[in-house]
Amino acid sequence: MREHPQGEALLRCAQSLLQDTLIPALPAELRHDALMLKRAMAIAQRQLQYGDAPLHAQRAALSQLLQQDFATLDAAEAALATALRQGAADPGAPLRDALLRELRASGRQRLLESNPRALEPDTRA
Repeated sequence: MREHPQGEALLRCAQSLLQDTLIPALPAELRHDALMLKRAMAIAQRQLQYGDAPLHAQRAALSQLLQQDFATLDAAEAALATALRQGAADPGAPLRDALLRELRASGRQRLLESNPRALEPDTRA
């Protein structure tokens, strides 16, 4: 059994403390480093929220696409890289559309974890 609050809540609390108390008190030359630390904590928090489900889904999608069972996502990504180098996503290739859909989905998930604001519509006029 885990202590309460759990990791995600602890990260939120630490981020708030960092933003509201520590960063304003830091000398200017250390603020950039503190903001990078806050960003890393936010990414870790989002990865905790999503868990391993996106990784398993991506491995399964690549296994289906490349018609090969992969034990790990790393192995699936290595096979994908080989397939791409061999022209699997070139214009006219049979897997092109499916591969591009998977690459977009994978990229979107990475953005959801690392920089979700990049997916928000630009509201600047």
